[in-house]
Amino acid sequence: MEGVLKADGGSMYRFGSVLAAALLFAVGACEATPTRWQRAGTADAAKDEAECRANAHQESVRRLPYGNGPPIFFYPKVSLLQWTQAIDNERSYLEDNLTKACMRQRGFELARPSG
Repeated sequence: MEGVLKADGGSMYRFGSVLAAALLFAVGACEATPTRWQRAGTADAAKDEAECRANAHQESVRRLPYGNGPPIFFYPKVSLLQWTQAIDNERSYLEDNLTKACMRQRGFELARPSG
């Protein structure tokens, strides 16, 4: 423990590196369980998912247009790049939600692959 309390910081750096590596390992071990779309009587949902995703993409672009950039009076420090990236992020979330809703409407459910 004496090496950790040294003023030179070398031991603290090593301790921090070990802690960071341990945290990285712990997060990596918590990988999400893979899921896929399933419906009774359907072997492959890829075609349905592609159709739903294409429709969801068009709808998300329609609902969240870029417009003419950020309003200069309310967001003076936001660049056009930051503005479009924020809209792209929101489009991504909306597209994912619309795709899931479309697939569920077609009778599919997300399930863990058997086997």
